[in-house]
Amino acid sequence: MESITDRIYSAMREEKKSLSNAQILKEFFKIDSPDDEIAQKIVEPILGTDARFSQSEDRSWKALKTVSVESLPIHEISFVLFTIEDPRKSSKRFTASGKDVFSFLAPLSSFVRYRGGIVEKNLDIKTVIRDVRRSVFVPHDLRSLGILKKVYRSHSPLQPELRTLSVRALVSLLFPDKTLKTWEQIVEQFGIRNIQSDRPSSKTETLVYILEYILKVVKERAIFTYGQLFQFSLGNRKDVDFSRYGFDRDFLRDIPEMPGVYQFFNRKNELIYVGKTNNLRIRVHSYFWNTGESVEKIEGILEELFTIQYRTLGSDLEAIIEEFRLIEMHRPQYNKRVKVPERRISVSDRILLLPGKEQSTLKLYFISENSFLMENDFDCVKPDEARVVEIIKEMRGGAHRGFDPLQVIALSYMKRYEERINIVEIDQYRSVQDVLAALRLHCTELSGLMQEKRRYVV
Repeated sequence: MESITDRIYSAMREEKKSLSNAQILKEFFKIDSPDDEIAQKIVEPILGTDARFSQSEDRSWKALKTVSVESLPIHEISFVLFTIEDPRKSSKRFTASGKDVFSFLAPLSSFVRYRGGIVEKNLDIKTVIRDVRRSVFVPHDLRSLGILKKVYRSHSPLQPELRTLSVRALVSLLFPDKTLKTWEQIVEQFGIRNIQSDRPSSKTETLVYILEYILKVVKERAIFTYGQLFQFSLGNRKDVDFSRYGFDRDFLRDIPEMPGVYQFFNRKNELIYVGKTNNLRIRVHSYFWNTGESVEKIEGILEELFTIQYRTLGSDLEAIIEEFRLIEMHRPQYNKRVKVPERRISVSDRILLLPGKEQSTLKLYFISENSFLMENDFDCVKPDEARVVEIIKEMRGGAHRGFDPLQVIALSYMKRYEERINIVEIDQYRSVQDVLAALRLHCTELSGLMQEKRRYVV
């Protein structure tokens, strides 16, 4: 279903014009408000979280042309080059999911961003993993990449789907007749400035010089976009034969970069595999241009695969729950059933607030020891507050109904990410109307919903 932001974007792109908050409110929400402040409060939280829109100084909006990272010229790509030293060498115990993981790794790591010849140093690892969709990651070594992926699990339970580029692999492909297995051999052969020492920052700086040299060489070979560079980096791997499938390469290119679930079907339209991901496009692509998944597993699935379906969702928890439901319902042959420990829920009534699928929505999860897990798509523009009131009454008046695996999954997620997840503890509010007021306050800052924990008491 097309969202309100999709309709606004399509109309503005077609008409190629800018619109004010009041014009958008009138044309798309059918609200004729003479008050610019009201229009601003309604429209800006919605469009301000969508990267397809840009706002000028006079507060009018225009629709930007969206281009996939693969289609971008190489000089417009944000390459994140990084190294992370082995944490086991530290005297302190390293836990990738620990509360102090970011401060622990700070002196052991270095992250820089390279874009069009401009180098941005001293990136914070926490900032880097908040949004991994628009960057290409260039690790100093595979250990660094593995640690980064482990640390990402402190931000999301889903495996991060990263665009990665191996400098060593590119060098071996560009110069197959040379022996270039170490950094020292690479910098010596091509006269690249080498400042590498034991310090993480010096390693990434040397990596920047090597990447710059590689990008100049590939340009001479008529490689101008990241998509071309990625295809070249695959080396001698066979191209995918799409004639055996009920979809083509364009179908894969059109998959959005959003959290969700994907389903693989055979020629009999039987569901053979279900997966969850924080980036549908990169994850589904990985089955055809393998980026680390078990080769045996992929080959087995691709042997039977005929069609693909996917569903975009708002958050990692929503993807986890949807995958669980699909596996329990269909029992696909390549999936193992998820075992959820049976236990009694002991928790006060509360609401977990996560991003919804649509730009202007919250996904609410209602947790209570008196009822099964309940969900609600809370539209911040036209909220169905009566439904929220009804759910809260059901939570308070219900009796325990036995084991609910979905509620255990949601509760485990809440406890693991409690330091950043937004929660409304119902019993701490004087009335249901105060709970609704708190939800509306969260609606005013949707862009930071998964980045910053906020507490509203009204």
